[in-house]
Amino acid sequence: MDALVATVERGVHYLRIGLGVLVGLLTIAVFFCVSANVFGRFVLNNSYDWAEAMSRYFFIWAVLVGGGVGCLANENIAVTFVKDAVPNAVARIFDILKIAIVYAVCVIIVMAYQQLVSGYVSVTPLLGISKTYLYMAMLAFAALLAIANTVDLLRLIARFTRRA
Repeated sequence: MDALVATVERGVHYLRIGLGVLVGLLTIAVFFCVSANVFGRFVLNNSYDWAEAMSRYFFIWAVLVGGGVGCLANENIAVTFVKDAVPNAVARIFDILKIAIVYAVCVIIVMAYQQLVSGYVSVTPLLGISKTYLYMAMLAFAALLAIANTVDLLRLIARFTRRA
């Protein structure tokens, strides 16, 4: 089991590196769009409509993919003083509850996405880009969250099997 966990963690490491590069590129794209809009507005006295819409798309994708990368790096916020104060058996129950809740959140995100795209999906007024591409960032975040949660589950199972 430990070999499986090590292999999965190695794969997650490479996924984090690739997604970190993607988040960096998205951040550069946000900077470029906002800078172009500021330059156009204050120097040319004409703002670029595309820059506002694209910076919003890039920013939302950067935030949600970046949040997923943080989850993959196990850098999510946790209150550990309660878990540290309770016996190990109760701490394991907390771990199991956390994993179940995170999977439920992933399911809720997917259901929300399905609800969003089941009706009329609008497009951006100026560029005509479907907002489905914006909403797909939710699915990317849910997928990364589920992968990180699965790694946590594998670690927990490995701890259980080591003690048995």
